[in-house]
Amino acid sequence: MLTFSDFRNIIYSELLHSTMDDTILSVSDRGQVTIPSKLRDRMPAKRFICTVEDGAIVLRPFQSREEFISELEEAEKDWEKNGGLTLKEIKKKYNL
Repeated sequence: MLTFSDFRNIIYSELLHSTMDDTILSVSDRGQVTIPSKLRDRMPAKRFICTVEDGAIVLRPFQSREEFISELEEAEKDWEKNGGLTLKEIKKKYNL
């Protein structure tokens, strides 16, 4: 059986393995978590897909249909203005 001292050492060890980018968040009584602006600002998305993977909650940006279409329209305008890449250039750029 673990003693409190063992438990404290385990927790301390875990804290040492965290990075400077790690942020500790609290869950409210209603089950809500607030994502600090310093993290939100690094992700342009307003919606996320939430999954549980290997015991961790994972948030991935979700792009709405409207956002996707808007992005495609902007890309099309850029393509018409600046020209596009050839298939060979795309393969080289993305190591395909």
